Amino acid sequence: MALSSIGLAGTSAWLIVRAAQRPAVLSLSVPMGLVQLFALAKASGRYLERTQTHEVALSIMGRLRAVVARLLEPLLPAGLGPKSADVVDLVVRDVDRVQDLLTSVAGPLLSGAVAGVLTIIVSGALVPLSVVPLLAGLVLTALLFPVIAARTGQRSELEIDEARSSLVDLFDRVAQSGDEYVMNNAAARLSEELERLENRLDRALRRRSLWVGMVNSLSTLVAGLSVTGAALSTAQALRRGELNPALIAVPALLSIAALELVSGIAPVLVGLRGDRAALTRLEGLAAVEAPLHEPLCPGPDVQGANVVRVDDVRVDYDDRPALGKIAMTLGPGDVVVLSGPSGSGKTTFARLLAKLAAPTSGTLELESSDYRELLGAQVRQRVGYVDDAPHVFATSLAGNLRVVRPDATEADLAAVCEQAGLTPLLSELNNGLETQLGGASAGLSGGEQRRLGVARELLLHRPIVVFDEPTEGLDESTARGVLDALVARYSSSALVVISHHAADSRIATRHVQLLAGHLDEAN
Repeated sequence: MALSSIGLAGTSAWLIVRAAQRPAVLSLSVPMGLVQLFALAKASGRYLERTQTHEVALSIMGRLRAVVARLLEPLLPAGLGPKSADVVDLVVRDVDRVQDLLTSVAGPLLSGAVAGVLTIIVSGALVPLSVVPLLAGLVLTALLFPVIAARTGQRSELEIDEARSSLVDLFDRVAQSGDEYVMNNAAARLSEELERLENRLDRALRRRSLWVGMVNSLSTLVAGLSVTGAALSTAQALRRGELNPALIAVPALLSIAALELVSGIAPVLVGLRGDRAALTRLEGLAAVEAPLHEPLCPGPDVQGANVVRVDDVRVDYDDRPALGKIAMTLGPGDVVVLSGPSGSGKTTFARLLAKLAAPTSGTLELESSDYRELLGAQVRQRVGYVDDAPHVFATSLAGNLRVVRPDATEADLAAVCEQAGLTPLLSELNNGLETQLGGASAGLSGGEQRRLGVARELLLHRPIVVFDEPTEGLDESTARGVLDALVARYSSSALVVISHHAADSRIATRHVQLLAGHLDEAN
C-alpha cells in the first residue's frame, strides 16, 4: 500500500500540473492510466494489508491463546495462577493487547518506513533541497514523537491497568459474596468504592486521550511545515531553471503522502507501555513453575481404589514450609472434619489429595499406586475436590450440573439439587433446571455457588471426596441439611470436610486440625 500511495501522489501531482499546460490529450493517457492503476492498487493494497495482517495476527493469537490456556490449566486449580476474574482479564485483555502490537504498531511502522525511504529517494532526485524539510518532518513524526508518546503514556497506562484490575477485583468480590455485603449493610460502601474506581479510570482515560490529541496536533503541525518547506524548495529550484515545471507539485504531494502514513505511529505508541506490560505478564505466566509433572503414560489401573495414604508429606512454597511431615490414611467410613486457622495449609492438603499439586517430599498412594505413577485424571477419577468458589458456566442450571456427567437425567439433577440444598433456588427459577444462569455473577450468591459445586460432586459420587467450606455463607438450617445429605451419601466412602465452623464437627468420625502446617488428630 505504501508503494501505491507514493506512486499515486507523485503521478497525480505531475498530471495536475501537466494538464494545466494544455498539452495534447493523448499525451496524458498514460499518466491517467497510471493514476487509475495506483488508485486501484492503493485500495487493493489497503484491503490485502489489513486482511493479511489480521490473518497473521489471528493465527498468532490463536496459538498464543492455546498456549495461555495450557499454562493456566495446571496453575488455577493449584492456586498458583490468577484469580477467576483475573483469568478473564488476563486472557481477554492482555492477549488482545499483544494483538494490537501486531496490527496497530508493526503495520504502520513498516508502511511508514517504506514510504519515507521512497519519498526521500524520489524527492532527492528531483529537488535535493526538498529532502531537508521532509527528512526533518519524518524524523520528528516517525522517531521523536513516538518516543515522547511512549514515555508520556506510561503513567496513564499504568493508572488504567491498575484501575481496571481493581474494578475486576471489586466485581469478583460482589459476584462471590454480594449477598453478604447486603446483609452487613455494606452496599453503600461498595457503591462508593465503585464510583471512586470509575472516576479514577475516567481520569486516566481522559489523560491518555489528551496525550493522543496533543501528539496528533503536533504531527499535523510538523507535516504542514514540512510540506511547506518542500514546496518552497521546489519553487526556488524552478526559478533557477533546475526543474521541469510539470514536476513542481511532485515533492510536496509526495511529502503529504509519506507524512500521512507515518503520522499514525505516534498516537498508537501512547499505549505502548500497556501493550508491553501485557506481553510481560503473559511471559511471567510462562515462567511460573508447574505445580506437578505428569508421567508420560497412564499408571496402573486404579478402578476400585478407595483408600488414600499420605506418608511424611511436606510442601514448600518459595522455600517456606506450607505443610510439614503429614501422615494420614483415608478409607471407607471416614468422615473427617479438617479445621485450622487461615493459611494453615488446609486447601494445600486438599489439592494434594486430588493431585492438583505435588509434595516437595514424601509420598501419596491411591491404594498401592504411587501418585507419581498416576496421571492427575486417574487420581481424580477416584478422588474428588470441591473448592470454596466453584465456577458457574454461562449456561442453564442443568448444563452447569451435566458438565460433570452429561448422561444425567432430570430426576438425577433434581435429586442432587435437593441433597445440596438447592431446592429453594430451583423453585424460584422461572424455567427450573433450564434457567440460564448468565455470565460472571451468574445470578447466584456465594452460598448458592458452593451448593452448586456440592451438587456436581454428588452426581459423580467418587469414593473419596474433599469439600472445602461447603457450609460457608449458609444459614444454620441449610448447612445442617447439606452436611446430613453428605454423610448419608458417603456413608461407605471417605469424606473430608474443611470447615472452621464448630457446629460442623458433629458429623465427624475423625477430628483433624492443621496448625502451622502440621496435623493434629484428636482421639
